[in-house]
Amino acid sequence: MTTTHAMPGLPRQHSDARQRELAWFLLTAVSTSVVLLVLHAVSHSLVVRHAMEAFPAGPPEFVRQLARPMNELVIWAMALTSLTMGLLVTTVMRWTGSTTITQGLWRGAALGALYWTAVNSGLYASSHHFSLQAVVVDTPMSALCMMLASAFAVWMLNARRRIEP
Repeated sequence: MTTTHAMPGLPRQHSDARQRELAWFLLTAVSTSVVLLVLHAVSHSLVVRHAMEAFPAGPPEFVRQLARPMNELVIWAMALTSLTMGLLVTTVMRWTGSTTITQGLWRGAALGALYWTAVNSGLYASSHHFSLQAVVVDTPMSALCMMLASAFAVWMLNARRRIEP
């Protein structure tokens, strides 16, 4: 009697375990995407928006041209951005072997500080989208969001171990 395996070369139980692990990883990445999106929305509405209004990149007419109004947002691009950010955070937390929320916070802080410093300073250097003051406010706020989302990703990645025997 011949048995077929889901993945050649692996016994069926290993293949099933890998599929469950991949499914949990993807669920974590999507959940982390949602957490990151909510954190960014809250930080933008409570802090960053006010800094951008107080220190605009240029005259009001110019600033209005930089950002799309809410009714013109490109939803698929917003969803893709959110999903890739969640996947990035989840992948980095898994690759670092983080198992505690504290590790997620520290490693997420490093990831967020490096990532958002690179993005915001690059945008400041090459465009008129941000004033320097807005960059100084947005960078730590975005890094904080990534730090908290990283801790969430670590918690969720390791929650599977607590749920499954």
